[in-house]
Amino acid sequence: MKRTIIYFVVFITLVFPVSARDIAMPRLAIPTAATNGFGGTHIAYTDNVFALLVNPAAIMRVQQMSFFTLAPSLMNPQMTVDSIRYTRDALSAMDDDNELGDFFGEIADKLSDRHGKLAMGLELREFPLSFAWVANGFGVGAWSRSYMNVVNIEGLWLSTNNYVDLVIPVGFAFKILDFDSHAVDIGITLKPFARAIFQGQETITELTDGNSELAAWLDTPLMMGFGFDLGLLYRWNTGLSAGVTFTDIYTRGNVIRQMITDEFNNQNNNTYYIPFAMNLGVAYDFRLGNFWSEAPSLLSSLGFTVALDWRNFTGVFQQDDYLNYRNTALDIGVGLQVSWLDMFKVRVGMSEMLPAFGLGFAIGPFEIDLAYYGRELGREPGLFPTAVVDLSIAFRPQAKERNWIWARRSIVGLITGGEASSASESN
Repeated sequence: MKRTIIYFVVFITLVFPVSARDIAMPRLAIPTAATNGFGGTHIAYTDNVFALLVNPAAIMRVQQMSFFTLAPSLMNPQMTVDSIRYTRDALSAMDDDNELGDFFGEIADKLSDRHGKLAMGLELREFPLSFAWVANGFGVGAWSRSYMNVVNIEGLWLSTNNYVDLVIPVGFAFKILDFDSHAVDIGITLKPFARAIFQGQETITELTDGNSELAAWLDTPLMMGFGFDLGLLYRWNTGLSAGVTFTDIYTRGNVIRQMITDEFNNQNNNTYYIPFAMNLGVAYDFRLGNFWSEAPSLLSSLGFTVALDWRNFTGVFQQDDYLNYRNTALDIGVGLQVSWLDMFKVRVGMSEMLPAFGLGFAIGPFEIDLAYYGRELGREPGLFPTAVVDLSIAFRPQAKERNWIWARRSIVGLITGGEASSASESN
């Protein structure tokens, strides 16, 4: 018995080193300009290919493909433009001490206006890899995302937070209830992924003095991993829908190697995970023509959509854990969308206690979306806000309707022997 205990202790020591840490990392997501201008993603209003990562239950009523998307994003656009001008001025002022002093004075003034806080970066989503296909209860995608929060300045601290993702979600959805007016669906998404992280934090004085080695303060793991989500969605044919999702029930990455190594990082045995979250959402999609049959054609296509989400709502019970949970008010998202002729869309919303505005234009499968919104990089409202501008140009044609064997009848219908109504009638 003693020998068994000794072997067990040795095994635990070898496999789970005492120096290892369990580090939380950002979620696997493919945000869009359409959702960012609409107060963020909404789990009860996601009838497109992105339901694979937002609410897999929604793919029961989706028939869509995605082959091409160009979606750049720029953080703090005004300061980025100013930085280009400052760089040009700095180059021209290299031989003039007075002009060089003015240059640094302008930078100091900008930082002072922002209370010593500055965030700059850019993002490129769905490029070079952008493919998705979803049809009536089954879907698969392959998306890439490059997020580069190149520099954050908070007082004397400088940090960088960058990652490149490749995620290949596979989703399945099933009917629980399927009546003429009401339907309840359930879905699951499996998420194999690869991620490269490049992040760290150091004092500005250490960096300017040259006393800090790059590999000592940067964490640069390259990992592969797996995760899965579960979602439920209720629909009423009047336009009301409500959902709940269980995101990242298990999502972990296995580090293949550190991209920048030194003696410290060679001994780094940290593990990386995405925290579990429960999300609630409700939406109402109102079309004037559905309630006013004699409305003029130009008015019958007028639509209004309202959506409200409380993301990671269980965080309200963990507000004392300031290091791991942010203020729960930042997890509230609300949006209003006005559409006309299914071509023109105007969106307003609020997410992370910051406003959002968006415009959309679509001709068949060709879609253009623009969004200007705020992001909160801190853990409290107003602690570290920054502005972001998004543009998306995409081609998303309709997919052929499918009749998968597992989606033909509802679970309740199989048990009771009743007939299930066609999902396409309520789509």
